[in-house]
Amino acid sequence: MGRLIAACLVVGVLFWVSPAPADDPEVPEKYMSVDEVNALLEEKKPVTFIDVRPKEQFDELHIRGARHVPLTELPRRLASLSKQDLLVLY
Repeated sequence: MGRLIAACLVVGVLFWVSPAPADDPEVPEKYMSVDEVNALLEEKKPVTFIDVRPKEQFDELHIRGARHVPLTELPRRLASLSKQDLLVLY
């Protein structure tokens, strides 16, 4: 549960401090609370967790099933991510 809280907080911070480049298509961004993410998981909604931290931190601890896409690689790897699932970045 603690990891999920930390993940949601990181998602909010990342979106707050790093706006998308002007030439990228608009992507809906939303800070989600832990309760909102838990509700989606309980409803069995398709959610993919994307860990954007450096590999060393990912290897040390991450949400089970999360994909590792370092923040520096995110723009060029967006096309490889699910377009059906809700993506939760942390």
